[in-house]
Order: sequence, then structure tokens, then C-alpha cells
Amino acid sequence: MTSPVAPSVSAAPQGNLAPIFISHGSPMLVARQTTPAFDFFARDLGNQFDGARALLIISAHWQTATPTISTAARPETIHDFYGFPKPLYDLHYDVAGDPALASEIASLIGAATDAARGLDHGAWMPLIIARPSADIPVFQLSMLAHGSPADHFELGKKLRGLRDLGVLVVGSGAMTHNLRALDRNEGPIDPWAQEFTNWMLGKLAARDIDTLLDYRAQAPHAAMAHPEDDHLMPFYVALGAADEGFMPETLHDSFEFGNLAMTALRFDDPQSIQQAA
Repeated sequence: MTSPVAPSVSAAPQGNLAPIFISHGSPMLVARQTTPAFDFFARDLGNQFDGARALLIISAHWQTATPTISTAARPETIHDFYGFPKPLYDLHYDVAGDPALASEIASLIGAATDAARGLDHGAWMPLIIARPSADIPVFQLSMLAHGSPADHFELGKKLRGLRDLGVLVVGSGAMTHNLRALDRNEGPIDPWAQEFTNWMLGKLAARDIDTLLDYRAQAPHAAMAHPEDDHLMPFYVALGAADEGFMPETLHDSFEFGNLAMTALRFDDPQSIQQAA
């Protein structure tokens, strides 16, 4: 599957452009085309990008010592996964970057730039399903190596003005991520995964930011849901990028392999919702 390049850059922001968090799941998602998560990516997720001038993706698979933005004109497709069927390594998402806009954002938030960095699978894998036309420029912002939820929340706050530039912030990670616990036989949902996800969504609905930032100590089964923090940190960047008084909306909620939560969220701006109504 190779997507044609047909960038369409709008002169001004249109549509919602509220920050989004997605659980990108296994690289096999693109091959497992009968799951609820695949249906969401293929039928609904791409519509969330309508009107965006560009997508700024924060993926769990790129971490640096200091925040860095990719500025490649044509970011390569990075196959940063191992042991999967060969056809997955033949996939390429041929999308344009936007070096000028990416550099402008880097200056605005005090980030470094990397002209060689491509798109890792946390970025291109969801997009090759959701936006196969590759008609919106894409670039990435790195996560902070060893950064805490609070660090990533503060990083996200620096992105709050990007909507005015027509840039949609997309955090790509996982609501739960314990690869050793995956059930390859697709059994029932593990209670610990459901309880952790319910807790996160409950605290989010209450906009209890302080408790969410302390998830490691307060969430049920936190260590089981996330042996390492990396795949949850994009959630906190998207959360930080949301406007004050945001209204969370669950775009998708399903599980794969028994405990891999495929939760997707949008952090709506109440003022934009009122204007649309």
C-alpha cells in the first residue's frame, strides 16, 4: 500500500482541530482488518483531520533529551518494529512534511529541529489506514526521554496556540500497553485493563488533572497496564494541549489481545462546540 502525495494546505484553520489522543495498537492493525479498532481508523479517524493545515504527531516511539521537531520535506517511513510479516515492511506512507511550518513551531516552543527524522510507526501506521490519500502534511514532535506525566503535560501546554496556525495535535500511544500480558488467543477482556481504562476515563471526565498526573501511584493496576511509562505519555501531551475547560469525548473504546486498550479521545473546546451549534 503506497499512498500518493497530494498535499492540500488550507490558508486558515477550519473544522474542530481540538487535540486528539489515539491508541495506535500493534503494527498488525493494518493487516487485521476485521477489528472494531480498524473500523474506527478506516471510517472515522480520518474525518477528525478535516480542515487541518498539518498534523503534529507525538508518538511513543520517538524520545529525545530535549523536545525536537522533524522538518523533513518528505519524511521517510520508519519500520521500527521487529518479527512481523514481510508485507508490513513493504508499506510506505508517502506524505509531505512542511519544513517551514515545522521550523516556525519549533521556534515558538523552543524545540530543536531534525531534518533527517522520518515517521515512526506510531505516526504513519494509523495514518495509512485513516488518511490513505496522504493529503495533509505531517511532522512529529519528540517525547522527553525519562520525562514524567507532568513534564509531558507542560510540553503539551506549549502547543495550545497551534490551532490558530491550523495545526492539529495528535498524541499517539496506548491507553494500556503490556506486551508480555497480551492474549494472542483473543480471550475475554482482562479485568485489570478494563479497570485501569475506566479509572483514566473517569478522572478525565472529572478533569481531575492532578490525579491523572499521579496515575502511577493512584490508578488501579497502573504497573500492570504500563510496565513502562512511554506509551501513555502522548496522552499527557494531548491533554496539556487542550484548552482550559476542555470537554473530553471518547471517539473509540475497544480492546485487542485481551488487554490492549484502543481508546481514542478528543479534548474539545467548549467555545468551539457552542459556535458550531
